[in-house]
Amino acid sequence: MKMTRMQKRFVNRQKKAQEQIGVVRAHLERPELAGIHDVLELGCGIGVVTGWLAERYGVNVVGTDVDPEQIEMARQLQAESEQMQFRVEDAAGLSFKDGSFDMVLSQFVFHHMADWQEAVGEITRVLRSGGYFMWLDVAFKPRTKRIIRPFMKNFGIYTIEEARATFKQHGLAELYFERIKYGPFNFYDVLLEKPHAISD
Repeated sequence: MKMTRMQKRFVNRQKKAQEQIGVVRAHLERPELAGIHDVLELGCGIGVVTGWLAERYGVNVVGTDVDPEQIEMARQLQAESEQMQFRVEDAAGLSFKDGSFDMVLSQFVFHHMADWQEAVGEITRVLRSGGYFMWLDVAFKPRTKRIIRPFMKNFGIYTIEEARATFKQHGLAELYFERIKYGPFNFYDVLLEKPHAISD
């Protein structure tokens, strides 16, 4: 779902980007993530996290967003190169080949998507065996979900239990789970792994 201009101003705040970078940095300090080379960022906005990943870690990064205006702004602010590219993509129907990435990053994207469950399937598909999925997002308490769901049909309205069950259904193993903010809806930081294929 494309955002309004007011929503874009909110999600593209520098402070928010720095908070997101902090979460990603903490995960990338884990020894098992040392071999990351190819990264896909979903909902990259103006590309701040994408640019930081390419510069700080020297990985190949593709930043994607469903909104062409956001991608155009990202290209203006961050110089594309062989190492860093920006593309218009729908997370629920990605154009990348199977097993293209070592890591997929999604921060505050799913609650904008009514079809977030399809996105989990696509993320699993484009991850390599042993690849990682970093998910930072909001989830609703069951009572809150029941109240707001009829009025927000174009958004991803789900509980954390539903999100975790969907991750598990697609074969993603949970490595880390933390509730980081509280309220009528909560924010969660989750790191998952696509298990190695038997032949690996």
